[in-house]
Amino acid sequence: MRKMKLLSVALALGLGVIVGTLGVSLLTNPSSPGSFISKLRGQDNVQTVSGVVNASTQTPPPLNTVQDNLSTTSSALNIANPEDQQIVADYKQDIGIFFGAWKSADMNAFRLTLAKAYTGELLEKHARRAEEFLVQGIGLDVTQITFDQVNVESKDANTATLRVDYHYKAKDYSLVDGTSFGEEHEQTVQIRVNLLKQNSRWMITGENSIL
Repeated sequence: MRKMKLLSVALALGLGVIVGTLGVSLLTNPSSPGSFISKLRGQDNVQTVSGVVNASTQTPPPLNTVQDNLSTTSSALNIANPEDQQIVADYKQDIGIFFGAWKSADMNAFRLTLAKAYTGELLEKHARRAEEFLVQGIGLDVTQITFDQVNVESKDANTATLRVDYHYKAKDYSLVDGTSFGEEHEQTVQIRVNLLKQNSRWMITGENSIL
């Protein structure tokens, strides 16, 4: 009887190790359909590739609301209209805030940070997605964002729609140790974005993937 109990315990421990290993694999392997990075924005057309990416870039002024090690770059964008320039500038800063929030120590801090860039149901959607990972002590370390295309498709006094292509480099991030880990990967994002002007600032209210 005693041998049977010991055998049962050994089997249970072995199964636990296997399940645990698979769980970590899903979080640290960006090519997995259930990985952290692939789930981040909930978009089917986001692709992950390893290695150095060569892109023609032009560095804009630093975003003071983003983590110190996060830099943004942008392909040359010819935007003559001052209002369009403001919309695009605010949008880029919103994205910087979004990625900076993924180093938040807890959900309260994440929400407070994200509320500077997002509003409405989309804010709640991102918060629900973030909670799955932040409670496990896993965030995201984004080291570079490159905007390949940011076009203002339509606008009025308080709303605007953008067509945006950008890519970014990132690693998983330990909220416990404050260090990044795993391979650096690049994500390509193609979306149409809805913005709402609140207190003279443009906030993101909608994101729709472009296939």
